[in-house]
Amino acid sequence: MPVKPLSQACACSCGASRFTVNGRPITRLLCHCLICQSIYRQPFADVTEFWAGAVHISDENKIQFKKHRPPPAVSRGTCPSCGAPVVGFMRLAPFARLAFVPSRNFSSPAELPAPSAHIFYHRRLKDVADELPKVNGYWPSKLAAGSLVIRSMFRGPGDA
Repeated sequence: MPVKPLSQACACSCGASRFTVNGRPITRLLCHCLICQSIYRQPFADVTEFWAGAVHISDENKIQFKKHRPPPAVSRGTCPSCGAPVVGFMRLAPFARLAFVPSRNFSSPAELPAPSAHIFYHRRLKDVADELPKVNGYWPSKLAAGSLVIRSMFRGPGDA
């Protein structure tokens, strides 16, 4: 199925932290890492990945950003009102940044691509019964996520 560009309003669960996304998703991942479990207060995070230029935040003061580990780390933004995850950013190189948007923050989540894989699955709190690839280990998870980013760079407008 082709990955279609999106143009959607996004917000945290209370609506205080808002932004828009205008761009083609790179991938959607289900992350079981300990940081995601802590921030999302769930067994895993469902995030949709974009190039950072697709995310437009009108008032960054309404989002509190924090890095939870040494670089290269995701600077994760949470809402100061409800504490919910809003958006995260990671610098790949001086000219390239990724954005990670919680899939539940989209106004029309049904328009998002299907998840591609479970990453950091070795940290899972319970087994997940689905047909998605389950990637165990830190480096294999980083490699799997990175390969999806690289593939997106060479994907045509209608390619999956």
